[in-house]
Amino acid sequence: MIFSNRTETYERTFGPLHLWQPKKRHRRPRAVTIPESAPPLVKLVFGEMARQGRRYDDIETASGVRRASIKAWRRKNKPGLESLEAVLNVLGFDLIPVPAFAVLPTKIAPDLATLSTKLETTMPEAWAAIVSFAASQQLAREAAARKLAAIDAAQALH
Repeated sequence: MIFSNRTETYERTFGPLHLWQPKKRHRRPRAVTIPESAPPLVKLVFGEMARQGRRYDDIETASGVRRASIKAWRRKNKPGLESLEAVLNVLGFDLIPVPAFAVLPTKIAPDLATLSTKLETTMPEAWAAIVSFAASQQLAREAAARKLAAIDAAQALH
């Protein structure tokens, strides 16, 4: 017999899974455990599922990755990059490659070290923040260029 502490099931219309707060009836111990021998990113997936109280069905619906595949990551299978990224995204994480300090261009390495010290973070966290900021700025520039092009096209018609 399966007991659920939820009165509803996640649907994509609810928005991002990591922001969805289901209605709860009562509290019970978490069902998702963290596998001991799994790779670190798989441990992160199961740890976040447990922390956020997410069920396999919710993750499957939001990410498109089959429940059986996610469960198999515990012992049998290693996740593919696309599947792992999809599951991490619905849990509120981005998978960003971070260069090692040794391969950073020598011109920016000291500045990045100074920045990470000022931000009180590690260098990988500072690098991830920079990449995220740069990506959002690029998207904002592209959106602004599209809006300006639409305004110019509308003015050309008048």
